[in-house]
Amino acid sequence: MTKDILLSNTIRWLRFPMTLAIIPAHCNMARLGIMVHGQQYGMNQPDWYFYICVFFSEIMASISVPLFFVISGYLFFYKTDFDGQVYKRKLKSRFRSLMVPYLLWNLIILLALIAKTLPIFSFIFHNSGNVEIHLTLARIFNTFFFYDGTNGVLVYPDMGIPVETPIPINGPLWYVRDLMVMIVLSPIVYWLIKKTKFWLIITIGVVLYVVGRDFLPNYKYVSLLIGYLFFFSWGAYYSINKKDLITQMRKFKYVAPLFIPATFMNLFTVDTEYNKYIFFPFVLTSTIFLIVTVSYLIEKDKIHINKTLANSAFFVYAMHALIIVDLGKVLFVGLHLTDTPVVMMILFLSVPLITFGICLLTYLIVNRYAPKVCSLLNGGR
Repeated sequence: MTKDILLSNTIRWLRFPMTLAIIPAHCNMARLGIMVHGQQYGMNQPDWYFYICVFFSEIMASISVPLFFVISGYLFFYKTDFDGQVYKRKLKSRFRSLMVPYLLWNLIILLALIAKTLPIFSFIFHNSGNVEIHLTLARIFNTFFFYDGTNGVLVYPDMGIPVETPIPINGPLWYVRDLMVMIVLSPIVYWLIKKTKFWLIITIGVVLYVVGRDFLPNYKYVSLLIGYLFFFSWGAYYSINKKDLITQMRKFKYVAPLFIPATFMNLFTVDTEYNKYIFFPFVLTSTIFLIVTVSYLIEKDKIHINKTLANSAFFVYAMHALIIVDLGKVLFVGLHLTDTPVVMMILFLSVPLITFGICLLTYLIVNRYAPKVCSLLNGGR
């Protein structure tokens, strides 16, 4: 197996499990519970309930986006001598594969949320009747790119939507938004890497994880941008310098086993001051661990790519927020469930799987009967 084929197969295989890992992040019952008619259920549960929820909703979910940024940075500069013409061609290509589905999926979520305000759904979404709709260009822009629950087309005066860092109305697509920012900034990334080599990545890491926690303004928002610039640049460095990603990651193969203890250290310090010192090493080791392990298993013919799951990954990722935000509430009300730890844990574990099933089934139907529409929604994947 050539290096190019191994790289391609490794990336394709990783798409699905990394997408699946993101889904539980948006039904974190340990933090949010389930709000039904003004009453919150699923809170104040035992410690075991909290840690299981956090493990899937926060720890495992936090692996995916940094890994995607490393891969995206690598692929953006892959096998090309970057210049103005290449940059224009890349922008055009990414407009089709990122911006078009980004706008379409945000529009779908917006229309779905507007539909929830209809009286027919008031028995579940009782506060939806209080939603105000404001159609101005500024609010439409905010809704698609920097929505905080108060500055967009939809305003929730009674409920409120606490968002520390503005996100698109289709929340998970903040990754696509920030990736597009990285792509726009790619000439700067390219020039800095050419001038500074790996020192750029080291400098960003130091600024973010050593200096940033005390000195960066609006730390949570700024750190996200700098953090993902770090991972995008990490992948870009290897590609710009014509280094094979898998070969380079395998140089750190002795670091990969640290992923397991780092995972549990991250979990059991999640709400402590010490976690800020553990999270970054955890993400670094998880990125190395996944690329090294998956590439090895593919090379040894131990695992294989499921084309349907790999091809549907972006569709599932973009659609799941449409389902998962309210699915737990619908099941809780519809099945008359009780607010006990075991019942709520079963509900928590079931919601992401049911959400995935609905999204995958939708993808198969749309791809079968409206392939052109599916291609647009899937970014041509």
